[in-house]
Amino acid sequence: MRKLFYLAALLWLPEAHAQSMNVAVASNLTHTITEISTAFFQDEGEKVNLTFGSSGNFARQIVQGAPYQVFISAGEKYVDFIRDNGWEINDFKPLVHGRLSLYIPETSKLEQQATLADALKTMQYGDFRRMAIANPEHAPYGQAAREALVNAGVWVFSHKKLLVGENAAQAMQFCLSGSVDMCIIPSSFLTLEQFAGKGNSFLIPQNWHPPITQYAVLLDDGDEQGIRYFNYLSSVSSGAVFEKYGYSLAE
Repeated sequence: MRKLFYLAALLWLPEAHAQSMNVAVASNLTHTITEISTAFFQDEGEKVNLTFGSSGNFARQIVQGAPYQVFISAGEKYVDFIRDNGWEINDFKPLVHGRLSLYIPETSKLEQQATLADALKTMQYGDFRRMAIANPEHAPYGQAAREALVNAGVWVFSHKKLLVGENAAQAMQFCLSGSVDMCIIPSSFLTLEQFAGKGNSFLIPQNWHPPITQYAVLLDDGDEQGIRYFNYLSSVSSGAVFEKYGYSLAE
């Protein structure tokens, strides 16, 4: 059985004078939200425990009583899922829009692919080892990747060639490990040092999949820390961090 994969970043900041809050975050935002939360501590003196994983898994945990004050989701459907399952949402707002890219690591025999069309032709004829994406059953970036491949007419390749990560971060790790020839991952990951000057990347056309809008959800309106953090996510300084990692701010 595939073990659930979570990348957890616990910001145990010793100077904090208030009790820490728990925030669940879609894994594609690992580096972005870690940086924003560090700045929140520096500005507010309040500690944040971040847990990164798939939005779908977090939504199910929340309706089962997981003690998160704030949830940052990669898609509105999981906000609706929480509400539809009887959990009160005190506030939510769109934060950013994400994009997808096809990435071919330098370790791949396909590294010399010159265009997205060339890469799609390779997929169509199955001339590659494996490709990694996030799980389309509960990870919004995986759902968007599947939709993009369907619209490109290449979803029919053998599923034995598809390596599914529990979330976007694990799909990225598969690609960096050299175990796949290509992956479809959030474009924001390509801003990271691990990808600098390595491999080829091709931006997936935006009209190949539904928009990927990420939302901040305030789950407890009686929690003053949660409210401050929820508001901080929309601050000018937070917006600059989102843009640094390749996201466009939601209106």
